[in-house]
Amino acid sequence: MARIEKLDWRIFFWVIITILSFSFFFPPNTPALTIQEERELGEKIFQEVKKRWPILQEPSVNEYIRGIGRKILQPLGPQPFDYQFYVLNSPEINAFAVPGGKVFLNSGLILLVENEDEIAGVISHEIAHVVARHIAKRGEKTQKISIAALGAILAGIFMGGQAAGAIATTTMAASETALLKYSREDEEEADYLGLKFMNQAGYARWGMISMLKKLRRTQGPTSSDPPVYLVTHPAIEERTADLEIQMGRFPQEKESQKPTGNLKRIQTKLVAEEKDVSRSVTYFENWLKRAPDEPEAFFGLGLAQKKMGGLDRAIESFSRAASLAPRDGEILRELGTTYLLKANLPEAQKYLERARLLSPLDPLIYFNLGRVYAEQKLPDEALQALLRAKKLEPNLSGIYYHLGMAYGAKNMLGPAYQNFGYYYKAMGDPKTALIHFQKALSHFNEQAPERQAIQKEIQDLAPKKKEPRS
Repeated sequence: MARIEKLDWRIFFWVIITILSFSFFFPPNTPALTIQEERELGEKIFQEVKKRWPILQEPSVNEYIRGIGRKILQPLGPQPFDYQFYVLNSPEINAFAVPGGKVFLNSGLILLVENEDEIAGVISHEIAHVVARHIAKRGEKTQKISIAALGAILAGIFMGGQAAGAIATTTMAASETALLKYSREDEEEADYLGLKFMNQAGYARWGMISMLKKLRRTQGPTSSDPPVYLVTHPAIEERTADLEIQMGRFPQEKESQKPTGNLKRIQTKLVAEEKDVSRSVTYFENWLKRAPDEPEAFFGLGLAQKKMGGLDRAIESFSRAASLAPRDGEILRELGTTYLLKANLPEAQKYLERARLLSPLDPLIYFNLGRVYAEQKLPDEALQALLRAKKLEPNLSGIYYHLGMAYGAKNMLGPAYQNFGYYYKAMGDPKTALIHFQKALSHFNEQAPERQAIQKEIQDLAPKKKEPRS
């Protein structure tokens, strides 16, 4: 008996040695990028994306997507990244997340969905890629590439199509692209985590599966040019089958939560934002033929007509929509904004102030009211309205230009130059932004709280010597 026990301990000893040796020679797949490097990489990719696709500046669309993202993230607790959500004005069907927590959805994908659960499925999957740090775990594939070059390569991978060809022009980019793409294992993990996140947030998990099936159908059985999403997210058929199996392992599905916003209105705005405006006009005119008293169709038609420059026709369409839906703040906002473009300031003020009563959290109402007040030489009212718009939607770049003008009208040159700096920075003109920040600094004394923020902007914008990544 004693001999057997001694033999067992010997076996145990050699098992431990073997495990330790295996761990030494085959270490776990730890991230090659630090959290800070992931943030820097995400910012580099963001700059590349902005060069090639316009980011939609419609606050209600952006807030709708952000609201879904917040609902998914809330049960996850504290995260190492500050997640940000963007809608790209692109007809291509695509969505992607980059290291550091920036998540992008193309307008073409949002127009494809039928309900909020399907959008939540896409966003949950993309958040899962960031949570799992799939790009950071590429190990030796990223170690020898600078953050700037890596950002350009990854932007090409995520955006696909012509953007990929425009970015991946170097030999290094071509050779590294295949190595940096998501693997099927990455996709399967993101699917599993995404289902878990959806369940915790109260979304119907079938939304992820129905969305994958929609994406597969957009390719068709013989298409040689699949949607970008299918290229950047491989093995969609196998993943769909795996997800249907995994669905049975989760607890019984809860009743889906109340939607975050009005998906129908979001899609109306996205159709009106299409580059081919005549196509948008035709879409809404055909809708009105089927439903002559549909306020949403009149609203969309007015948006398209305004974009084409047909302001009188847009006013007619918005007025008809307002008569059918008199308590819709967005319709009144667009009617007032169109009157502003026509330089009819009394009518613009009337409808925008009425819209403010109905939609007190709409930043575009305050933004355009600020412009109306400024045109009427009411600087105090203009400044108050624009500051309210900035508080509600700080990412709306035009606010900073008009804030600069409003502060200038009150001879408050420090804040005026500071806001012009923010505006030109957002417009991708760092040289002009730097000049304005430097001018702003001279108008604040040493004790002014604004100096620290301005000095940080100057430090970030000042030209730096390029240093190789260690």
